[in-house]
Amino acid sequence: MVWNLLKNNMNITFQRHALQNSVTHTDKNPKRKVELIWEAPADYDGHVIFNASVVRDYSTFWTGIKSAPLLVRRTATGVEYETSSKKPTTRIPYQTTISSTQRPVNPQSENQVSHPIFEGCNSIKGCFGWPSNCVASKSCRVLVTYMFKGSAYEFELFADDRVWAAAAFSDDKIMGDDSVMECAYEEDKGEVNTYVSWNDSPNPGKGNHRVESDLTVLEKSYKDKQLYCRFSKPRVSTIEGVTFDLDKHYHLFIAAGTDFKGNRLGYHQSERDLTAEKISLADIQAAKGASKILVHLHGAFMVAAWIGAASIGILLARYFKKTWVGSQLCGKDQWFAWHRVFMIFTWCLTVAGFVIIFIEIGGWSSADNPHAILGCITTGLAFIQPFMAALRPAPNTPKRPLFNWLHWLVGNLAHIFGIVSIFFAVLLPRAELPEWMNWILVGFVAFHVFMHFIFSVGFSILITSCVTLIIIF
Repeated sequence: MVWNLLKNNMNITFQRHALQNSVTHTDKNPKRKVELIWEAPADYDGHVIFNASVVRDYSTFWTGIKSAPLLVRRTATGVEYETSSKKPTTRIPYQTTISSTQRPVNPQSENQVSHPIFEGCNSIKGCFGWPSNCVASKSCRVLVTYMFKGSAYEFELFADDRVWAAAAFSDDKIMGDDSVMECAYEEDKGEVNTYVSWNDSPNPGKGNHRVESDLTVLEKSYKDKQLYCRFSKPRVSTIEGVTFDLDKHYHLFIAAGTDFKGNRLGYHQSERDLTAEKISLADIQAAKGASKILVHLHGAFMVAAWIGAASIGILLARYFKKTWVGSQLCGKDQWFAWHRVFMIFTWCLTVAGFVIIFIEIGGWSSADNPHAILGCITTGLAFIQPFMAALRPAPNTPKRPLFNWLHWLVGNLAHIFGIVSIFFAVLLPRAELPEWMNWILVGFVAFHVFMHFIFSVGFSILITSCVTLIIIF
């Protein structure tokens, strides 16, 4: 490598160190800034970060001032220099400016104990982890790091309290027909191994089958239930007839799990995420996870519909039909007016939630869970209810009892399927719900049954009192 001064710095004397990897001043003249020209070594390919120290006086100085990462690439036409925020340029040499007014953060001032994999995250290597925003706090349960080094890409995989971690490259946001890199602690062998696998398209997301590995293992460990692998992967590889060029942009998936299914990874639970946009692995910056707003809206709509609105609407129709008739709202008895409001609310939320989740997933759910089937049954039953109500026969016609029975049956079946579907949603990794959510649902079911009991007993007592008064008088 070569260091040179710009002409406007010629009044400053500098000394190049023997290894030619640094440069320092040799005079005491005051300086506001220093501009240098740096040329990469003839055989270098990879990332570079410039690290500077600035001294004001004997007791005032700054160390660890780091520049933005610079990617050096050798091509047939020369050398390309690329920063994390700019596209490649063939300008030679690269110029960097270091100002003495910059206030660096000393990385050694942190007292937090964490795995060494977090060192250099988003400064010398890209990092993407789960849960969201865990990289800055060094609290990721699952993490993948990546950087371009030499003629290949170097990756690290980390998982806390899990026996496997995996990262995959995908052209879309759905697992299937994707290249997967695995880091696995195989307890029966007592060792950590790396694998390359293919995520099967017929049942995307349900499993991988392993293929010939092109990974070069650099380091691997499993200590204190923390799994770690570091390995390199060629820029271009072909798996199952599909070519993956890591110089291109891909969605990056990460996942981890606690078991295996034969010689393949077991299904992950909540420990999974993917990047919101396709990313460049050569671009060192914080990768953002995909937004979960549609998933959250789907869940909120369905809970509001079936735990809230539908439950109230059913109670009103069953227990207030003969009692709340003293006043009217919009020409209808109060019980019926409010029953209709709550059931229309249920219908709108259910249809909206159904459409939202299909937009988010982009197809049928790949999870090995009956939630999707139960949800479709619930939506279908709920969808036909208002049309059945619009076609109800007059009160005194022979077909009215049949309508009443069918209307009651379809409504209650939809309510039961809806509640059961929410129970199964807790088990879905995409929902990211804590296990104690099941107890809240159990509490709701118990409360709902209790209210039925109270209203049934109260109604029976009311009828008994009325009969007694009639007999007396």
